[in-house]
Amino acid sequence: MLVEQRNFTLCGSQQGNACVRVNPTGKLEVKITDDNSSCEAEFSQLWFNKAGMKTLLVCREEEQVCWQLDLSNQDAKELECLIESAQEEFEILMRAL
Repeated sequence: MLVEQRNFTLCGSQQGNACVRVNPTGKLEVKITDDNSSCEAEFSQLWFNKAGMKTLLVCREEEQVCWQLDLSNQDAKELECLIESAQEEFEILMRAL
């Protein structure tokens, strides 16, 4: 199991760059490089909402928004694929054990 890491440019009101790490154990870690802030979430807490030229990535816990990022549609699609791939990889590993 390998952690996948990508750098994305934030759009909308959140200008800057985000370093995103997708961990196959079911965790997403985000570090905003411009202000050195960070956040994390379980895959089950994530929600993608496409709105025009951007996609809002939202972390929710019990109907409450913990954090959110504005990504380009292309970056959001890549991140969704990375998450799906990580989930599949984890499931394959668990079946093998």
